[in-house]
Amino acid sequence: MARIVPEVWNIPARLREKVGPRAGRQRLMTHEGHVLLLLHQVPRDADPDRHAVVFWRDVEGEWRCAPGRDDIVTLQTHVESYAKYVDELEEQLAKACRAEDYLAVVRAARPVQRAARHMYQALAQLRETLPEDDRVLPIRDLAYEVERAVELLVEEAEGEMQFMVAKRAEEQARLSERISVQTHRLNMIAALFLPITALGAILGMNLENGLEHLPEPVTFWSIVAGAFLVGFLIRAQVARERG
Repeated sequence: MARIVPEVWNIPARLREKVGPRAGRQRLMTHEGHVLLLLHQVPRDADPDRHAVVFWRDVEGEWRCAPGRDDIVTLQTHVESYAKYVDELEEQLAKACRAEDYLAVVRAARPVQRAARHMYQALAQLRETLPEDDRVLPIRDLAYEVERAVELLVEEAEGEMQFMVAKRAEEQARLSERISVQTHRLNMIAALFLPITALGAILGMNLENGLEHLPEPVTFWSIVAGAFLVGFLIRAQVARERG
């Protein structure tokens, strides 16, 4: 199986033995003036594997990179690739409007957050190892900015998602209360008319009540109007008591 460190690199065997065929964790290794920096490419959701980027600084101060151009500028470009991806996630967060959208941002940003944290730790250690190399300082500071940016991104996305969940729960509570009020009103109306309905079902309605001799249209519509009036009065009473 091919190793991460290129075979053409003339690095000490002690350093080469510390790096296997897989990326492993991001770290800095030193031996006899040689510096070997192992970092990860930007993690993506579609690719669960971690792909390594290896930087080597020999005793003469020359940099090598695999993959990429043999220059310390490649290290800065590598950190900038994290910053660019974080900007893309921030744009995605700005367009989010559903809980699923915020969850997608969190899922994409979590691996980047861990990788950015470990990358910054390795670069901070590199700065301590090479205090005389001024080119390392801005790269380390950029890595810190990336780590901070992705941390704030995750916090904002999680906060928005929790707010949306709480908002939905509040709306459900209001809806449940409204349904409870309506159910209470219906129960009161049913309780009011239950006795007369039961008596009518048991005894029937074909009884002499004196209304048979009144004019039919006037009597019928008067009873209907009276029934609606009683219904509106009951509704107003229930609403007033609930308020």
